[in-house]
Amino acid sequence: MSPRHVPAPRSRLPSMTGTIPTHWRTRVITLLARTLGQAIPTRSAPDPATIRRLIVIKPASLGDVILASPAVATLRRAFPNAYLTLATGQWSLPAARGIPGVDDIQDLGTFGTPGRFGVRDLPLAVARLRAGRHDLAIVLDRSPLVATAPLLAGIPHRAGIDSAGRGFAHTIRIPWTRRTHEADLYQSVAHAAASLSAEAPTASEAQLAFRPTPDATAIADRLWGDAGLDDRAGATRTAPVVVVHPGGASNPGMTLAAKRWPADRFATVIRTLIARGVRVVLVGHTSDAQIIADVRRALDPSGASPPPLPGTGIVDLSGDADLATLAALIGRADAYLGNDSVPLHLAVAMGTPAVAIYGPTDPRVYGPWGPEGGTYAGKGIAIVDPGACSQGRAFRPGPLDACPGCRCIDRVDTSTVTNAVLNLLGR
Repeated sequence: MSPRHVPAPRSRLPSMTGTIPTHWRTRVITLLARTLGQAIPTRSAPDPATIRRLIVIKPASLGDVILASPAVATLRRAFPNAYLTLATGQWSLPAARGIPGVDDIQDLGTFGTPGRFGVRDLPLAVARLRAGRHDLAIVLDRSPLVATAPLLAGIPHRAGIDSAGRGFAHTIRIPWTRRTHEADLYQSVAHAAASLSAEAPTASEAQLAFRPTPDATAIADRLWGDAGLDDRAGATRTAPVVVVHPGGASNPGMTLAAKRWPADRFATVIRTLIARGVRVVLVGHTSDAQIIADVRRALDPSGASPPPLPGTGIVDLSGDADLATLAALIGRADAYLGNDSVPLHLAVAMGTPAVAIYGPTDPRVYGPWGPEGGTYAGKGIAIVDPGACSQGRAFRPGPLDACPGCRCIDRVDTSTVTNAVLNLLGR
């Protein structure tokens, strides 16, 4: 049975964001959080038999929701009879709908979405959480406001991330440590909440998971077949297919252009792949239209805008797929290539070998994830220049670019990326 979706209410309170400079607001919140943390006691994990309803709170973003799927699997195993709700922001709902093991999906609206929420959203979130009558909340977010909501809602057991004291409202606090992969961090919270030891994880807990709907799979089958990529009967593929996503890095409240490898570099790699007998499928959201057009222009020496693609070994399916359909498309490919963005994590979840290019974000934290240190069974390759800013300091996202003027992703050369893709294809 598909999980039920509950929409978020609308706020009527005035906005309070932007009234205090960001750096001062951050300092005040951190100081206040640490003070409150001393007044709110921690406690041991609850007896699983007493947990009838639990809620996992992960407001943003699309990729991070997918990175939370192993933690959801852990909680499902630890609390097999509990009613499990996954609460996320409106932007991230498409990702939540594909996570297995969820009984209900709750729409948090803009609550917890960076750059889109503030104090005015808190009462609405508290009311919705209180109505759920949850026994346990798992908070996979660093925001002190998000941490406060389950406390004010009266949820007795609250487990979450404690970054710089901002998890003050949790009864079970998991300290954030630099360079810890996000999926591992979320798993740590789930294990602590369930009082599980570091035992060997089950198969579902050792991999990302996303299940496209039957309708999305049918649409992907049609798009794939109409493009002539292979016949609908599943005949042996005569040429490997690589799905390429040159865009991404766009979420509510922030567009991180510094995470995007240049369009002309993608075009260079695509040309080489085509010359080696590989077929390429371009994918992307409607917000990626410009960079897709830039890639297509770079592919055509005549300068057509954009150039025609028939007969080139390239298929452009950008703008044709929602998230679930995109996952189904990527799942049919022999390999995936893109930036640090949600389609990468979809590729991992669908079991497709993946190459991802990094600059200001650290692949040790956001890279292709799998068991044994995030190796993804040797099928995930993260490429980052050793001199990239992410390798020397923590990544701090902002409302515009991740690192103003930063283009350390440009240091990644095309030959390294091309060879990585060909190696995954065994060529």
